[in-house]
Amino acid sequence: MLLLSVVRRRWVGLVTLAMAMTSASIIAGAHEVSWNSVGPVRLGMTAAQAEKALKAKLGSVELPYTKDCYVTGRIDGHDSALSYVIVGGRIVMMTVFLPGYKLPNPSIVDRNGIGVGASEADIRRAYPEVKKERAPDFRDTEDAEAEFARERARHGETEPEPPPHFWLTVESPDRKRAMVFETQNDKVLYFSIGLKPQVLENEHCT
Repeated sequence: MLLLSVVRRRWVGLVTLAMAMTSASIIAGAHEVSWNSVGPVRLGMTAAQAEKALKAKLGSVELPYTKDCYVTGRIDGHDSALSYVIVGGRIVMMTVFLPGYKLPNPSIVDRNGIGVGASEADIRRAYPEVKKERAPDFRDTEDAEAEFARERARHGETEPEPPPHFWLTVESPDRKRAMVFETQNDKVLYFSIGLKPQVLENEHCT
C-alpha cells in the first residue's frame, strides 16, 4: 500500500509540475453542473436513460468490474472528460477529469462557473460551507512520510516534494449529494458530483 502511494504521488508530481492551469468559465456549449445533473444526464439514471438523454452510446472507460459496479463514458469521443460511475444499475457519481488535468472542451462547470482550473477562493465564494482536507492519497502518517522521503533519496530525487492535493467538499442543501473538488496549489485539478456516500469514497468498483 505504501509503495502504491509513493508511485501515485511521484506520477502526480511529475504531471502537475509540467502543466499550466487557467480559470474555468462558462462558455457557449458548456455543460452545466447542478446538484442533480451534468448536462442532460441526471444522477439516478440508468445507462439506457443516459444514452437516450445524450443521444449517444456509452461504453466502459476502465477495466470492467462487475455488472453491479462499473465506470462508463461516451464511446464516440465526445465529452471525454466526463465519466459515470454506475452502481446497482444507476448512475451514482459523475467525474470531470482529463489526463494531465487539462481543461475540458467544451467546458463543464457549475452555475458559478467553477470547474477545472478554478481557485479554492472561487469555491469558498460560491458555497457557504466548504470542508477542506488532504486528498486520500496524501493522508500519510508521519512514519509513512518519513519512508517516502527515504524512498525519494534512494532514487536520487533532490527536488522538493510536490505540494499535496486537497479535497474541498461541498454538500447539497439536503445533504444527500456532494461535490468534491481535488486541488493542488489552490487550483482545481478535477472534480466529481454524486450521491453520498459513493462520491466521498476514494476508490470505486474495486
